[in-house]
Amino acid sequence: ATTLNNLAVLLKNQGKYDEAMPLYERAIEIGEKTLGPNHPQVAASLNNLAGLLENQGKYDEAKPLYERAIEIGEKTLGPNHPDLAVWLNNLAVLLEKQ
Repeated sequence: ATTLNNLAVLLKNQGKYDEAMPLYERAIEIGEKTLGPNHPQVAASLNNLAGLLENQGKYDEAKPLYERAIEIGEKTLGPNHPDLAVWLNNLAVLLEKQ
């Protein structure tokens, strides 16, 4: 799942959104099955997929993914974890765009 996520990040950064999307989705699916639906790695993939959707202007689709990543992060990483801070900031930026 990590390798798929990393490849998706690379494709996203190259602007190849259509190629990145299914890799993020597969990474999330594998992560949920192998690590559980509330694992921080799943949250990271959700955050990355939300970022891809945000880049495409699909704000309504991105928002619940950011929110789910934040919820997982709060439960598993704690309120002061740096990853959680990034995910909160990403949601804030999205909300500013709306």
